[in-house]
Amino acid sequence: MSTGRTARRLVTLPLVLGWHTLVVLTLPLTLLAAVVVSLVAGSSRPLRTVVLLAAWSALELVTVLRVVNLRRQTQEAGGRSDLDAQWQALIRWVLVRGYAVISRVLDLRVRLEDGSATPGETERCEGGVIVLARHCGPGDTFLIAWLLAVHYRLRLRVVLKSLLRVIPAIDLAGDALPFCFVGARRGAARTGIAKLAASLDVGDALLLFPEGANYSRKRWIEQMRKVAHSGEALRARRLRRNEHTLPPRTGGFTAAVGAAPSAAVLLLAHTGLSDDGRDRPWWQLPVHRDLVVRTLLVPPDRVPQAADLPPWLDQEWTRVDTWIEARAALEASA
Repeated sequence: MSTGRTARRLVTLPLVLGWHTLVVLTLPLTLLAAVVVSLVAGSSRPLRTVVLLAAWSALELVTVLRVVNLRRQTQEAGGRSDLDAQWQALIRWVLVRGYAVISRVLDLRVRLEDGSATPGETERCEGGVIVLARHCGPGDTFLIAWLLAVHYRLRLRVVLKSLLRVIPAIDLAGDALPFCFVGARRGAARTGIAKLAASLDVGDALLLFPEGANYSRKRWIEQMRKVAHSGEALRARRLRRNEHTLPPRTGGFTAAVGAAPSAAVLLLAHTGLSDDGRDRPWWQLPVHRDLVVRTLLVPPDRVPQAADLPPWLDQEWTRVDTWIEARAALEASA
């Protein structure tokens, strides 16, 4: 283990796990306070927030214990590949229980739109699937992962920001799971993505977020300016109409396709958890909502070569943006 990783864990593990333990132990007091605040405010959100935090903290603590136990088994077995199934089972276990918490506490569910790709179609992709998903707001990554691993029954390979290593369960499991943690070094990120993609097989999915960050209006303005100032005036004009998504980045996707030319591509659009299909304040819990998802499976022979991937991705992302806008308008009129 590297010195930097050890130093980070000496700080993050006691700090974050201590916080989760405190949240669980003080639940009776915070629950009572939340009931009072909810009654005064005439809103269930304070109570839902406390219950969600407590349930999530308990899940994190139990998951860390399971991860530590599985890491020990893996080390004792010399990294045997037959334990890979147990690691994937752990991912599904966390996703199933986390989704149950979200759906019960927030009355929030994932709903797949009719006409989307079916589990049978994705499971038959011999070279695996590269998933390109929209990114909008805290929590959508978890719900998308649940959809892929539980509904579609795919084994996940995920590209995550390095910042997420502050979460103990992700940090400790990341040493054994097919995760790629990316930071500011784009070259290293592309190399890591290509390595994950090269190992794709039937039943596998590599989850990418081409936008690189959650959508926000401020971020949309900044990125559109960057596109315009980069000498891509035509692309800027073409993407300016896409006001529900950020301009997609092609580096990671190109690296993945180059390393896995036989993989299909699954485009994944969703409505987000706000009324207009855009971003929402991170502190405002979404309640009584459906996250409507539309997926489209593109077979390998319809995925362009590397030189044609950037304009193709822009075109497909415009389709994603148009679908989001139409769904938001439909829900607003309902």
